[in-house]
Amino acid sequence: MDAPSFDGARRAASRTGIKHLTSRLKPIHLTLALIVVVGAFMAIGNDEFLSLYNINTILDFGAILLIAALGQMFVILIGGIDLSVGGTISLVSVVFITLVHRIGYWAYPCCLALGLALGYINGVILTRVKIPSFIATLGTGGIITSLAYLVSPRPVSAAPGDYWLLDIVNGTVFSISNVFIIGALVFCAVAVFLRFTRTGRNIYFVGSNIRMAWMSGTDIAQTRNVPFMISGVCAALVGIIISSVRFGGDPVVGTSYVLNSIAAVVVGGTALTGGAGGVLNVLFGTLFLSMLDNGMNVIGVDQYFQQAIYGAMIIFGVAVTFDRKKTPIIK
Repeated sequence: MDAPSFDGARRAASRTGIKHLTSRLKPIHLTLALIVVVGAFMAIGNDEFLSLYNINTILDFGAILLIAALGQMFVILIGGIDLSVGGTISLVSVVFITLVHRIGYWAYPCCLALGLALGYINGVILTRVKIPSFIATLGTGGIITSLAYLVSPRPVSAAPGDYWLLDIVNGTVFSISNVFIIGALVFCAVAVFLRFTRTGRNIYFVGSNIRMAWMSGTDIAQTRNVPFMISGVCAALVGIIISSVRFGGDPVVGTSYVLNSIAAVVVGGTALTGGAGGVLNVLFGTLFLSMLDNGMNVIGVDQYFQQAIYGAMIIFGVAVTFDRKKTPIIK
């Protein structure tokens, strides 16, 4: 009788030790581990994966997703979700190419203002009309996508004479692409905003405990509206970048960024319930997804099988990195 009791106690202690060890690991550490493991696997599959050209490709396209994901992060930090990101990207994509031919450089601030306005509308529907963000942005996303089709029902190309106007995005500085620089600047700006501004701190406060934030005198409506406005601006910036890189707009170009932006935020360990996470989590989540997407092409995974692997890896990544401390335990 003594031996089984001893073995049972030892197994219980072992399980407790493993649980304690995993609880000490932050989600961001697990995301880094995924990056290393997947990166090593891709490098073994093809030597070109770690070539300078391919790394630059990962960073450039990752910078675009990073901008969209940072905007999405703000909304998720308050416990919301923005499903209108894809529609905003698509609308701005065709509007930008249309405007850049007519008003030149003014197309840039006009399109950013458009994204800001669309984000403000989303925020008002949430805070004033009191409709959950999932439903609100699902509806506005459909409306915005329809507007993109009304502006241009088919892809529109930039006129060759307007190519020089797109050099703000397509150019380089000291051999570093402007796309990467823009992504880095947005990342730094977001990090400073969240860390050193009252609104940034209030976003975490509201996401963690909205009732306590209200009792402390925080302006809940304004604090919940700002993230949607920032998400709209980030989505508009992505639309501008994609149009500039492709030298043309497309009314469906933003479709994939809806779920990818959410996945990049969550894979990095930011809690969907709000109040936990940050820019580094989003950075590593974006790097993981960009590396995975690029690596499957480099090692020659069948195009029709890539989406299945991509989806499976997202599920695995979220399962490993998801912060369950923010999730209610149901027994």
